[in-house]
Amino acid sequence: MNFSEQLLEYMKLLKFNTNELCDNSGLSYTLINRYLNNIRKPKEDSKYFNKVVNGVYQISLSRNSDLTKENIYNTLKESLTADMFKIDYNLFVDNFNTLQEELNLTTVEISNAVGYDSSFISRMKSKERKPADFEIFIDKLRNYIISLCQNENTKSILVQILNCSNEDINNIEIFKEIFTKWICSQHIDSKPDDVLNFLTKLDNFNLNDYINTDFSKIKVPTVPVLFKSSKMYFGIEGRKQAEGEFLKTTLLSKSNEPIFFYSDLPMTQTGEDEEFKKKWVFAMSVLLKRGLHLNMVHTLNRPINELLLGLENWIPIYMTGSISPYYFKNPPSNFFNGSQCTSGSIALTSECIKYNEKKSKFYLTTKKDEVEFEKEKSKYMLSKATPLMTIYKENDKEQFEEFIKHNEKENIQKLNKDNFKNIDFYINEDKWVIINKKTNPEIHFVIHHEKLVNTIKTFLLS
Repeated sequence: MNFSEQLLEYMKLLKFNTNELCDNSGLSYTLINRYLNNIRKPKEDSKYFNKVVNGVYQISLSRNSDLTKENIYNTLKESLTADMFKIDYNLFVDNFNTLQEELNLTTVEISNAVGYDSSFISRMKSKERKPADFEIFIDKLRNYIISLCQNENTKSILVQILNCSNEDINNIEIFKEIFTKWICSQHIDSKPDDVLNFLTKLDNFNLNDYINTDFSKIKVPTVPVLFKSSKMYFGIEGRKQAEGEFLKTTLLSKSNEPIFFYSDLPMTQTGEDEEFKKKWVFAMSVLLKRGLHLNMVHTLNRPINELLLGLENWIPIYMTGSISPYYFKNPPSNFFNGSQCTSGSIALTSECIKYNEKKSKFYLTTKKDEVEFEKEKSKYMLSKATPLMTIYKENDKEQFEEFIKHNEKENIQKLNKDNFKNIDFYINEDKWVIINKKTNPEIHFVIHHEKLVNTIKTFLLS
């Protein structure tokens, strides 16, 4: 058992979380998280090692455990010498493919860097072949990636996907550790609070209150469409203006065609603008009152905190049953982020330099031929998307019970968490997580996407 596994074993035994270990050890959340995810390990008898030992010991005292400080010290010290280089081949290939896609590397470029021919790399990517010596292969790949870090755009992408800082990348020894553990293991790039906030909002959400508050006072305007022709917008504020005009014009249009939404734009800054979020949710409420249906293609190849923030904002619409959620298994572009929004009378498209929300442009148009083209493009995108989750509402009770019955022979675990009064969970170890909303109204979300499943499962079982 290595250091990471031993720490997790203590967490399970003494029933404490990462934040408690931070408080008792005096170490940062980031550092403890890296220990737990097998990205870093402290040096033997260093001040960091001794702080971890002391933190676990203080928690054991508060739990009236019979663990001694000497026992904890010796056990953790022994774990430091355990084999740190373990390969899960499936995870390795998945991470390798992610790295290639995100950095837009060709198979030929990688093959030249690692000393294998391109046909071998292609078969490795499809899990048909394995390198003879993983350590040498990863060492060459790692050195190649380090050589690419002279490019600032490459560096910013690595910061995102490796969940590290610029300082980590600039320090070659630290970067080597982080990269090696990342390419060989499963990693959840979220904090417990990200998942907790998402589930708490779902637990507390009352659709009846939402409808009474947000729908009953809404008067659907009947004035003519205000926006005509076309216009270009730029930057974060331009995005807010363009999306506002799109929603307003869609509302004022007489068309009842379904609305299509897709965006893989960064959303950290716009998502933190509470005033913009309120206006956005209000506009959605008006569209729902009009009876319009939304086909939403979510972007899941983004940091999990952004992903949960986005889904959190969509909870009210999910609960109405007026949305069909999808996602793309592979991102449409490796160079740029963008969005595609269409309704019966207006289209909004955008583009920004990858991971740079400020360097973006938005094109809004009501020109008939342009709108028709964008609608055809939206239909094609929708045909290539995969359902994100299955949603069973109150009137789908029989179908939901049939789903559970069909899966009852599999390894299903039901969980109730004290944090939540109105939701409980089913976990299928390999396939899905179900979030059951038992009141206001009863609704069941069967989540299939692997990254979301692993994130929620890790939170629930920790």
